[in-house]
Amino acid sequence: MTLNKQLLCVSLLLLSLPWAGCEYLKEMDASLRSGQESTLQATTEVIATALAQNPQALHPHKQFDENIDNEIVDGIDETAADPQGLYCHPLTTLVRADGYDEEWTDIPWSYYQSGHLQEEQQLRYRCGVFRDELALFFSVDDQSIVYNNPSVSLVSNGDRITISTGAGREYIFTAVAPGKITPRYFLNPHTTYRESRIDASWIDQADGYQLEITMPLSLAQGKLSFSRIDEAIVNKNAIDEKLDVSHDTEAINTQVINNKNNPVIPWFIYQSPNVEKTIQPYSRKGLRLRLTNPQGLLTASAGNLEVEREVNDEAAGQWLLRKLYRAILADNEYSKVDYLNGVDYSSRDEVVSALEGATTSQWYRDAERATHHILTAAVPIKVDDRIVAVVIAEQSSEQTAALTDQAFSRLFLLSLTVIAITAFGLLTYASWLSWRIRRLSKATQEALDDSGNISVNYPNSRARDEIGSLTRNYAELMKRIQEYTQYLQTLSRKLSHELRTPLAIIHSSLDNLATHSQDEQSQIYQQRAKDGALRLGNILTAMSEARRVEESIESAELETINVAELLWQVSQAYKDLYQQYQINIVGIDTDESRRADNRNTLMAVPDLLVQMLDKLMDNAAGFCPVGGAIEISFENAADNIAISVSNEGPLLPESMQSQLFDNMVSLRDSQSKNEEDETHLGLGLHIVSLIVEYHRGSVKAVNKSDGSGVSFLMIFPRA
Repeated sequence: MTLNKQLLCVSLLLLSLPWAGCEYLKEMDASLRSGQESTLQATTEVIATALAQNPQALHPHKQFDENIDNEIVDGIDETAADPQGLYCHPLTTLVRADGYDEEWTDIPWSYYQSGHLQEEQQLRYRCGVFRDELALFFSVDDQSIVYNNPSVSLVSNGDRITISTGAGREYIFTAVAPGKITPRYFLNPHTTYRESRIDASWIDQADGYQLEITMPLSLAQGKLSFSRIDEAIVNKNAIDEKLDVSHDTEAINTQVINNKNNPVIPWFIYQSPNVEKTIQPYSRKGLRLRLTNPQGLLTASAGNLEVEREVNDEAAGQWLLRKLYRAILADNEYSKVDYLNGVDYSSRDEVVSALEGATTSQWYRDAERATHHILTAAVPIKVDDRIVAVVIAEQSSEQTAALTDQAFSRLFLLSLTVIAITAFGLLTYASWLSWRIRRLSKATQEALDDSGNISVNYPNSRARDEIGSLTRNYAELMKRIQEYTQYLQTLSRKLSHELRTPLAIIHSSLDNLATHSQDEQSQIYQQRAKDGALRLGNILTAMSEARRVEESIESAELETINVAELLWQVSQAYKDLYQQYQINIVGIDTDESRRADNRNTLMAVPDLLVQMLDKLMDNAAGFCPVGGAIEISFENAADNIAISVSNEGPLLPESMQSQLFDNMVSLRDSQSKNEEDETHLGLGLHIVSLIVEYHRGSVKAVNKSDGSGVSFLMIFPRA
């Protein structure tokens, strides 16, 4: 981890200051929320008590006022909604009765269980109210649709849907063909009447038909029930019971008229503007009131959750701080349940408790704003110990959050200032230290170049701290290493110069000794001394060879040569010289005219290139087994020329590949062939490196991909 990161981690300890402040704010927020719960419950109880004084105003229908005390008939509580959920949803636009459901996509399906003519089926429907208009949409599954036959009866045959209302009328919807239809109703068994105020359309579907209806809300008189009649089933039942359907029309009509005052037709529920006017006086800014019937279905809503604020220049500039404050308090969650708007509140815990007679409150997470919560309190409205409605009061968590905005702003700004100043100081200091260390590291890295030379320009620091002392120590170390390296580099030349005179004396002494008579044993010792002196002379010659190459490079002149032709000529000589190996030429055309292509030319010193190839061939022959292959490869690219010499044999150790071209480095062991006759001091590849560098090229040694040997690759740029 870098110094910057280490000091940054240390500076994070300063976060304990705002953390402690935030924990304090959370505790204060929890206390304020607890007080908000108690206050909202008390407010809701007061509102419920006030609304209980006028229970008639809590029902959507004015007709409900007349019989509120006499609505329990035969054990059926008519003050309740249809147990099957007969609820009319609020519509945002006026529905056009065309039989299609484009306007109903946001309204869920409901199911109504009805019985008629010994048939019980579920009727799928949608119900909605827009202002003073009631809209209904039915979807019926019927594989065999039977249309009305007017010659028999206008209403008593064919598939049909009937709607009973609180006005005592049963409207019959049957179609002669798909399209617009006009419902009819009976006032006596023999006469039907058209209801032109109801607009309806019948369309066929692949698996049945759809019926869409719009009618004035006043026609329903607050009550609705539905019935579906499938003519195919009616005819089948009549056949099974041996009845004459054609003569049973008057009996059916009489039954319809007698059902017009059916007491079990339920009140339907919807969000009434009249009920909203009743609860509107109790709402205020930041308080939203909702009213549900005993089944938990929404009948009215008033107010909103927006919190009133004082808008000024200072507050307007702190919106970002408020947003951050909400994010901090969002962790202090009271509930992970999202608040979802809808019309059915029967499954909410606070409403369930209210219907059981208890007053409770519940926190919800605002589904639209992640950092907000909504507090709800539900209280039952009782009339004569009977629950007639539930009032729900809702407030946003902004009610309490607004009280701590100013305190948080001061705490945040103070903490942010302290943290910013301290962190900036630490990071600046860390950056300065890091820069000094990087500078020292870079100088150390660049002290040794690719040729193994040590730079004399190592930086020296005057700083009195530990890094300055370390820099000075490194500079002194590099200076001494450079001096020692220079001594080692000139050691071979010095030894060669100093040892040649005593070596010449040894040779002359041995030659003079050979002219005197000696016994056989003395002659053996003399010959061994002679061989050792010759071997020592060869060593001195090899040690001075690299120096001679450097001197020849300094005086060499570049000329334009054809590299392909040069390689061809020397390779032929190598084939004669190294007959015990397979010499292969790759990439060089055998045709002399094609080898003379100008693209094969390079500015170079031919003698140096030949010397380079000699050293590489000598190295390859030294490691290649007898009968093995040595390959000379030539590749001509757009901006460079590549030459490689490969041989079969042992692989290079990974640890030595980067040091192979250094001076006095050799991988030959004592068991290498010809070791007794030849001297190898690791200067051959070093000479190759000197020649390649003079031509501004690069050289590297790698193991062959198939693991059969080693390859030396030289790349010479054309420019």
